[in-house]
Amino acid sequence: MTLHNAVTECPFEIGNTPLTPFALTLNGLRHELLVKEERCNAFGSVKDRVAWYILSQTIAEKGPVEAVVDASSGNYGYALACICQKLGIAATIVSSSSISAYNAAGIRQAGARLVIAEPAPGECANAARMRVAGEISAAEGQTFLNQYANFMNPASHEHWTAPEVFAEGPFDACFVTSSSGGTARGFTDYLHSHREDAGHLILVEPAASGAFVPPGEEAASAKLQVPGYGSKRRSSFAEVDPEPEMLRVDEADVVATFTLLHERELVKVGLSSAGVLTGAMTWLAEQTEPMRVVCVCADGEERYLEEMESRYIPAVGEAQVSAARAALGPVIATMQRL
Repeated sequence: MTLHNAVTECPFEIGNTPLTPFALTLNGLRHELLVKEERCNAFGSVKDRVAWYILSQTIAEKGPVEAVVDASSGNYGYALACICQKLGIAATIVSSSSISAYNAAGIRQAGARLVIAEPAPGECANAARMRVAGEISAAEGQTFLNQYANFMNPASHEHWTAPEVFAEGPFDACFVTSSSGGTARGFTDYLHSHREDAGHLILVEPAASGAFVPPGEEAASAKLQVPGYGSKRRSSFAEVDPEPEMLRVDEADVVATFTLLHERELVKVGLSSAGVLTGAMTWLAEQTEPMRVVCVCADGEERYLEEMESRYIPAVGEAQVSAARAALGPVIATMQRL
């Protein structure tokens, strides 16, 4: 199976997700903001693309596999578990205690084994997941897909997600979450190879995240607040020249944006997607002429709603979220679907 037909021969309803247009007014300027709704993939997130791409390429290269193991903070594991269930492949997903209840339940319901990795002293959660997945592979003979270091991860976006998005361009800016680095690297590679004139690519991540810190630099010492959002480990895909443009967002702002979008029934995106939209609004507030921008939104609100009041708001502080809502509410109130 080639890179190209991994896309065209996908047996699931993955890809061709909606690009929903909105108008947003800031400082008297009316901007067009387009939302790429990856929640509409078959298993609910942009990670559907990654899971199918890596698994299908592994099978093409090695032949049929009976069992796979991989590390995931949640969405990828959910997608991989569902795809493996459909294909009759046993799956083990190694995650962290930060995994959402929604994703944990979905992984188990798909028949996969869910293992929670406990970090060793000085080890971040991401590194712990990778270590434990490797140990399970070595001990049990399962195929380790290794999404965090497998360049089929960014390739899925370079050859699939990014071409879909930029076919609807041009855009003045494109906003994606840095996350584990696959989406950001894939979009960067696509633009360098195909569309250098397509506008700014801006990576959005929480202030304390370190997925794309420059080589030799440490991530901010502050603790990540929102469970499952951001990474304290520099991405395996972060070697990009030139260094990507980065926009840091406050996690209270992200949670506030999520709640405001949900209450106003504007768009049903998840937490990292609310972060991307927060970053876009921050950038647009600094512009001096109308802009057309696109936000790649990784998943949907359903993965977070059940735990919003009990987990995510307390993680950043109710007072902080309340203050952020007061500041962001008037901006989001101008947001209208076109």
